[in-house]
Amino acid sequence: MQPSRKYKIVILKPSAFGDVVQMLQVAEGLYRAAEKNDIFLDIHWIIRDCFAEFLRLSPVVSKFFIFERHSGIRGFWRLMKEVRAYRYDYLIDGQGLLRTGLMTFFAKATEKIGRGNAREGSRFFYKKTFMPSFAPFHEVDILQSLLTPLGLHSQPQRPLTLKMQNWHFSFEKGSILLFPNSGRIKKEWPFFPELTRLLLEQTPYRCVWIGQRVPKGVPQHPRFTNFISQTRLSDLPTLIQSARCVVANDSGPVHLAAALKKPLVGIYGPTSGQRSGPYPTAEHCIFQATNGDLRNVSPQAVAEAVLRQIEQSM
Repeated sequence: MQPSRKYKIVILKPSAFGDVVQMLQVAEGLYRAAEKNDIFLDIHWIIRDCFAEFLRLSPVVSKFFIFERHSGIRGFWRLMKEVRAYRYDYLIDGQGLLRTGLMTFFAKATEKIGRGNAREGSRFFYKKTFMPSFAPFHEVDILQSLLTPLGLHSQPQRPLTLKMQNWHFSFEKGSILLFPNSGRIKKEWPFFPELTRLLLEQTPYRCVWIGQRVPKGVPQHPRFTNFISQTRLSDLPTLIQSARCVVANDSGPVHLAAALKKPLVGIYGPTSGQRSGPYPTAEHCIFQATNGDLRNVSPQAVAEAVLRQIEQSM
């Protein structure tokens, strides 16, 4: 890339929430590195409708194309007509599935870049594919490798820059935030009620549940707040930024906490916390359930880890 130039880039990373957070870290890191080299990047993004409100908080993404997953062929072609109104210097497919491969095929771009481990035949739509040259590697390392053709030495942005929203509830800063849900039930640790009771007994801090579904056994305590089904994705950066510590399953919030450089404890079962956990994994507390069975992670062990994270952050 030559200095004093402008490049137009489109990123294909429609979902899921944690993947979007990590791709955004990579994109912002690239944007900041370009600024230092007197290069302006105009970054567009194809995003699922349910995650668009979060992505709008980023100051480095100038335009969004909304992918409505259930809109059928007509909706897909309507989306591609919007995308084809632009000619891009670089297209970066961070998803690597058939639908993003088809988006790559129809989009207009000089360089079409994809993952070396792309699936469902999508890699046939790329001009170039990349993977990290070292092992073991993290999912973020794969996304970072896709920037190779741009020739800028960037790092994933930490802390991630987001526009914080005005919180519309009375909220106590310095609380312990607990996210008991995940995108898949089999990734949900079953002992959040027990953990919450231990933390209320062993710390002076308020404990707050955030998510979509209320687990069985809601604690009854003056320092417990249940915000289940009362928050939006756009609220999460403000809430997490003000937290003392975050506890979450393999889910988007654990990645957002890592991106904002907050103390956290991540609980992983069927997926690898080292490969797909909060980035960089060496800086965070990750429980990997024995044999992938989340019941093998005890509430007391997690409570002790939370106390250590809080102590180390003070």
